[in-house]
Order: sequence, then structure tokens, then C-alpha cells
Amino acid sequence: MDDISSINRKLSYNLAALQTFDLVARHGNFTGAAEALGLTQSAVSQKIKGLETELGIALFRREHRGVSLTNEGVRLLNVVRPAMTQIGNSLASLLERKSRPRVRISADFAFASFWLLPRLSHLRAELGDEIEIQILASQVPPDDYGEDCDIKIHVGPRSSMGGGDVMLLQERVGAVCSPAYVERHGPVSSAAGLLDCQLLSLSKPASAEWQTWQGWFDRLGITGERSKHYISFNNYDMVVQSAVSGDGIALGWLGLIDRLLQSGALVQAVPDVVASDAGYVMSRDYSSRLQGPSLVFDWIAEHLAGAGRL
Repeated sequence: MDDISSINRKLSYNLAALQTFDLVARHGNFTGAAEALGLTQSAVSQKIKGLETELGIALFRREHRGVSLTNEGVRLLNVVRPAMTQIGNSLASLLERKSRPRVRISADFAFASFWLLPRLSHLRAELGDEIEIQILASQVPPDDYGEDCDIKIHVGPRSSMGGGDVMLLQERVGAVCSPAYVERHGPVSSAAGLLDCQLLSLSKPASAEWQTWQGWFDRLGITGERSKHYISFNNYDMVVQSAVSGDGIALGWLGLIDRLLQSGALVQAVPDVVASDAGYVMSRDYSSRLQGPSLVFDWIAEHLAGAGRL
């Protein structure tokens, strides 16, 4: 225990001494460092002497108008300065978060693009500008919360939901395309007829839970040779843009693309809709006592929970 206490005392002393060393190197003299630290020039000089004695090397050459680094001092500065910069940035970030609450939302690209972003201004208007909203779009949810996010919104089965989680949108998926595509290629008579059409597909990581064309056809009991006419994207926003441009037929998540259907930018290619017990599940880090994540979580739940329910 005595050894640990000794190490902690030495570490505490050396951190202060290393900060002093960094500031002396920045200013090129003890006076500037002393002013920055609110210490006397003599106190700064003593800290540097103590550090040099501890390390057994000379860090500065004392000159007439200041100090300059020795070779050993340069080597130490190359290690100390990035660390001090990182510590300073981290402390500044923590202080900023304390003065202006920040809420980080991890959401998949589709939800972020088609539901969250169009409503972000309304969220900010109702909750106030004092809460900073950060959206981290990703195809799959992070493993945990930590510094990465406060709220997670990703597709998952109902069976995966934990206490406090909210099912925002149950999965209901139809085949959609632009009116121009229908005009060029003619209407599709049935879901099975889609096998002969140009299909737009979203690449699916192994851990992802969302519906694919193969699963969609399987749910409708459509068997036989699968379509070979696929264009694949790794981002749902691109899938939808390609569909709006008339490049092919895409799977459309009802509840996300409703505005495009209402405006006529997209239409359902066939009336069939495949539903599942999966959907957009929202969860948050309940260990956090900050008010911001709770306010944002409740706002989203109030505006969307149960939409698209079977």
C-alpha cells in the first residue's frame, strides 16, 4: 500500500511539473510560464529543477534572455505536448458539456435521413437551443454507450428489447419506385413479377436485422429463381435516391418514406406489404443522470412510438 501511495504522490507531482515544463518550453522563459500558471518565477524555476533532478537530466539551457531545450528536453517535449494537448481538449469538452448539455444519438442511416433530420428543427425548437444534438449515423448499433452515444435507434427484433426500450416503428416493407419507372416499364402485375425487374438493394452486414429482398419474397411465399437484376448500395439514402431517379424498384420502409409517397415522388409498385415483429427500437443509457438524453428520448417516443404498428 505504501508503494502505491508513493507512486500516486510522485505521479501527481510529475503531472504538475510536466505541465510547467510544457509551458516553459512554449514561452521560452520562466516568466511567461509563471504568469500562465499564476505562480512566481522562482516557483516555476524550482519545479523545473525538481523535475530535472527526478529524471537525472538537464531539460533546459539557461540563457541570458530565457531558456532553450536541450536534446533530452526536445525528446521529452515530443511526448509531453501531445498528452497535455489531449488532456486539455478532454477537459474543455467536459466543461462545455456541463455548460451546454450534449445528446448523442446513434441511428441507422435510414432513420437518421428520413425521420430524424426532417424533424430536427422541431425537436430543437421545443427543447431549446441549450441542448446540443449530435447524430452518429451507422449501419449497425454500437456495442455499448460510453462516450459514443446516449440514445440508440436501430432495427432489431422485439425479443431483443430490454426494459425501458421503445418500439418506434414496427417493420412494414413494400416495393416502391418512381412514377417515371412505371411509365417506362409498365405496371407490375404481381409481387412475383418483380423478379423480372431491376431491383435496388441495400447491402446488409451480418449482424443487421432489417428486411432484404430475399426475405421479402420468402415472406410472400414466392419461390423459384431469384432476380439477377440487382444494383446494390451500402447506404439506404442512396437506395431511395436511385428509386426516385427511376433506376429501379426498392424496398420502402413505411413510416420512413411516407413523405415521398405522399408527394408522389415514389409509388408502391405492387400492393403487397411484408410485416415482421422487428422494427426500429430506441434505447438509452439509463445510468446517465443527465437531463438532456431523457428529454430527447421522451420527445422522440412521444412523436413516433407505435407508428407503423401492425
